[in-house]
Parts: sequence; C-alpha cells; structure tokens
Amino acid sequence: MSETQNPLPSFLIIGAQKSGTRWLRLNLGRHPDVFTAPEEPSFFNTRKYDRGLGYYREGFVGWSGEALAGEATPGYMIWRCEPGLVAERIDATLPAVKLLALLRNPVDRFYSAFVHHVMRRRIDPDTDLIELARGLDPEEDARQLVAGGWYARSLEPYLARFGPRLRIFLHDDVVADPAAVYRAALEHIGADPTFVPNELDEVVFSRVLPEGSRYWEPGSGRRKLTRGERGALLELFADEIGRLETMIGRDLSAWKQP
Repeated sequence: MSETQNPLPSFLIIGAQKSGTRWLRLNLGRHPDVFTAPEEPSFFNTRKYDRGLGYYREGFVGWSGEALAGEATPGYMIWRCEPGLVAERIDATLPAVKLLALLRNPVDRFYSAFVHHVMRRRIDPDTDLIELARGLDPEEDARQLVAGGWYARSLEPYLARFGPRLRIFLHDDVVADPAAVYRAALEHIGADPTFVPNELDEVVFSRVLPEGSRYWEPGSGRRKLTRGERGALLELFADEIGRLETMIGRDLSAWKQP
C-alpha cells in the first residue's frame, strides 16, 4: 500500500442495528492508533461490493497513518442482507480482520427501530406496534423490524468462519461498565487498552416521537412500553434469545422478563 492510499480495515463492527455501534465506532476512533470511517460503508452487504476495493478504500478518507483502521456497518448482520454471504465476502477480502458485535435486548431494539422509522415518516406515528409486529413477514419486511433482532441466526455464519476473531458484547455491558467494554474492544483489535478518551460518550438512541402519537409522552418525547406490550413483543424473540444464550454462553434471563 502506498503512503497516500487509504487503508483497508483491520476490524469491522458488524452490528446489530440500534445497539450502540455508533458509540463504539466513535470512541474507538478517538484512540491515537485507531482510525474509523466517518460513515457506514455498507460495502459487503450491498451492490457496492461489485465496485471493488478501490471504491471501498474511498470510505476511509481522512486516514492519516493510524496503525489500525475500522468501520461500522450494522447492516452486515441484517437477515435480508444474507449474513452468510456477507461473512464469506469479508473473509475472502480481509483474511485477518477482527470483528465486533453489540447486541441489545431485541424488544428494546425493535422499539428503537420503530421510533427511528416513525421519525423518518416511514411508519405512521399512530400505528399500533404490536399489530404491526404480528402482521409482518420478518424476512420480507424491508425495515427488518423483527428480523433485526434475529441475532443467533445472523451471527451463526460469522462464528463459523471467524471463531475467536469475533468478539460479542451486550448493550447491557455498555450500560453497566462502558470503560470495561471499551478496554476489551481495544484489546480485541490490537490497540493499547490503557488509553481512555476524556469522556466515553453515552449511548444515544432515538429519543422523541411526533406529538400526538400514541407513544408520545410530554417531557420525554416517548413513553415506555407497557408490560403487556413488552410481553407481546417478547413472544416474537423468545426462541431466538434461547438460541443466543447457548451460542454465546451468556445468561440472558433479563431479556426474557416483560
């Protein structure tokens, strides 16, 4: 690689959507030896892949010689993007790459994604989200509201190909001890783990809904889901949570409580 050529990444944050990937990307990029692409390249999961590595390198503009470079594209875990194919492409293109994944309670991820799409006027703000969720064909839904929480089946091809080169974190870990997650992520990608940014930014998700929505609440911008709503959504993810527990060896009982 010439001195003026943008790098190819040595690590990827593959998802999941609405789980804190932006938080991890921004804070890893604050490390003096780490550069992170400023936007989501979405290279391996779209037709951009056919444009070749020269095009991919363009997404790393701003790199100034940092030893490590990375990017975050939550779409790499999205079911309709065929994670098996995406993993195959990544493995063929970046044979030594390290991967990181952040997973959030799928019920909370669903609600956050719902809010995201309401704010962008893709879903009517007065839509009943339970009726919406139950009426979806998860595999055909372009927004992947339900399938976006299919973590076990989406991660399976990555674990098969990359094994210990994939490090999985829970959003719960970030909430409990963001410094520990940051340190472990640095260790995984090969950066000095003793560095800590002046402030580890809080994970921020979509906060507000249009006034008048059944989910809007004065002062906070959106209300919490009721126990009944959470229970109904949990039914859609119960089997998937069980599979994930076995796959990653973590107790996810907190995710099973409405």
